[in-house]
Amino acid sequence: MERAAAVATELGGDETGAVSSGPAIPSRVDAAIAVAIAAGVLTVYSLTLWPDVAGGDSGELVGAVASGGVIHPPGYPLYALLGRLFVHLPVGGSLAWRVNLLSAVCDASAAALLYLAVALWTASRGAAATTAALFAFSPSVWRYATCAEVFALNNLANASLFALAVLYDRKSERRYLLLAAFVAGLGLSNHHTILFTIVPLAAWAAWRGRSNPPTVGEAGLLVAAFGAGLLPYVYLPFAAAGSSPVTWGVADTWSGFWTHVLRREYGTFQLAATGIAEGAAAGETAAAWARDLWSQVGPWGLLLAGLGVLAIALSARRRALGVATLAAPVLSVAVVVVLGNLPVTRSPYKEIVSRFWQQPDIFVFILCGAGVAELGRRWHRAVPAALGGAALLLLPALRFRDMDRRESTLVRQYGAEILRAAPPGALMLTRGELITNTVRYLQLSEGRRPDVSVVDVELLGFAWYRPHIAAHHPDVVIPGPRYMPGASDGFVVKQLFDANIARAPILVCGSLKPGDTSSDTTYGRWPFGLCEIVRPGTQPVNVDEWIHDSEDALPRIDFRGQPHPPGSWEDIVWGDYWEVRQSRAAQLLNVAGADPSRRRYIEVAADILQGTVEDDPAPPAHFYKNLALALGRQGIDTPEMCARTATAWKKYLAAAPKTDPQLPAIAKEVARLTAPRPEGRPSPGSPSPPGPDP
Repeated sequence: MERAAAVATELGGDETGAVSSGPAIPSRVDAAIAVAIAAGVLTVYSLTLWPDVAGGDSGELVGAVASGGVIHPPGYPLYALLGRLFVHLPVGGSLAWRVNLLSAVCDASAAALLYLAVALWTASRGAAATTAALFAFSPSVWRYATCAEVFALNNLANASLFALAVLYDRKSERRYLLLAAFVAGLGLSNHHTILFTIVPLAAWAAWRGRSNPPTVGEAGLLVAAFGAGLLPYVYLPFAAAGSSPVTWGVADTWSGFWTHVLRREYGTFQLAATGIAEGAAAGETAAAWARDLWSQVGPWGLLLAGLGVLAIALSARRRALGVATLAAPVLSVAVVVVLGNLPVTRSPYKEIVSRFWQQPDIFVFILCGAGVAELGRRWHRAVPAALGGAALLLLPALRFRDMDRRESTLVRQYGAEILRAAPPGALMLTRGELITNTVRYLQLSEGRRPDVSVVDVELLGFAWYRPHIAAHHPDVVIPGPRYMPGASDGFVVKQLFDANIARAPILVCGSLKPGDTSSDTTYGRWPFGLCEIVRPGTQPVNVDEWIHDSEDALPRIDFRGQPHPPGSWEDIVWGDYWEVRQSRAAQLLNVAGADPSRRRYIEVAADILQGTVEDDPAPPAHFYKNLALALGRQGIDTPEMCARTATAWKKYLAAAPKTDPQLPAIAKEVARLTAPRPEGRPSPGSPSPPGPDP
């Protein structure tokens, strides 16, 4: 009986195993532990915080928040308002570092709330500590807790809703419903995906209070509380009426406001606008979440979550809220699976989608906590405390190195090098979050290269962007309402080039809209640093001068001590750093063609490629292909040249995509180059496949 009583005490039940009501509110001890967890987590996050701008949306978020602009749809007004407080913190660090700190504070607070909620729900401090540790130090949560992003604030709102649900479950007091309605509105003022938590918890609350439904007055108060939470949206029209250089849309008009809030420009309920990236398979997306979850908690975590589901099913007291807890991640993942239109098999789309898994993972971590509490009941009451303590100590220690970004300046260096290389007064056409957001952030926060006009080609597809360009870059001529080839009110890039080429140098950084080939016959794009410089086809190019200038424009990035894990924005910086070097060689191979008078350019291309494959620790396959082409076009007239060419082809074959139709011809060429020849007989010229890979 004593053993049964001890186990029941751990769970908040009696010696028969029935779960009692337990404590109604967290104890002072639990509150002290929660504060300690928040402080510890925040310390760890602060030690790994990005020192400056990170990739993705971070540059735009910091720029819009700091300048009072409107963030991309749906506007994230709660984040913007809180971010403005952090911008003005009297602490050191860059502008981006101060906004990065907001994410750290939100996720540290969410960890503390999860501890309190699970401790109250399971009556097990060890289970609660395990949940807090699994959440705070999971790779996905930690990654976005150290940079400017909206997901940490969303995590805090989700944790708050679950904590309020547990309190309402314990005491059935309407004040917790009012607070939950207010938090739900606040959560929707930041991130719409919180709706997938609100719906199951609201359904549970209605069922929980079915015997005592709210009066008309009480229902009105709930609606008013929810509406009060939505008040941050009032900020959007005021921000849109300002003159921020980093802003989106026309939220200061009635139709523009609802277009922005409902994300109509992206396609409401979709992750990307129609035509940008479609074709996501539901099975692939669901499998991507399963793989990501495995990477967050591992097999033991999944077993604990399964045990937690079993424990909830067997507990009459916790079963109803447990069903809502389980429904929240199921609904969240199901909606993304059905409506998400980004293919998770391709990077960086996989990284974009994976950010949304933080919300469903929160409830998996809660289920893990319930599983730990069940271990204490079935095995030994010391097990939850041991697991919770171990998780709080070991997880940050084991993952600290991989998550540490305190020295990471690759993204900032990337944007700075793009701006450094730009000719004076250039028109810079950008595409892609990494380039556009980073460059705009540097211009705003540091005043770098104000002479360069940065125009995003994706935003040019919206009619509202033309007046914005006119206000901030009056010298730039936009030849029509929007850049949308094929649309009745759209223009093509040739018209944009025609209207501006005589005024200023034009750089294309990233790419143009897919399928727009209007400029191909009248303009050439020559590699120039991390961008391409546009040249009229009628204007002769001094190739020697371009070789010199393009070499000076190559990015000078210090990678020492800089992490660049696969799939990260830093990894894209790493890849681009090497790619732009070989792109100069590919251009020279195209320029030289079969003209004997330009053979020296082939030699320059070969030297560039040889140096690149020697310096790059992991050269892509096409680097070797272009090197082999360059060596072959020089003329294989010595055994040494023959061996060098054969080696380049072999390395290409080892890493080449199996879909390359030239593989049989290349294999035959390697056999010919390596075949023994009579002494003194010159090696024949190489019939290498034509055309370098860009």
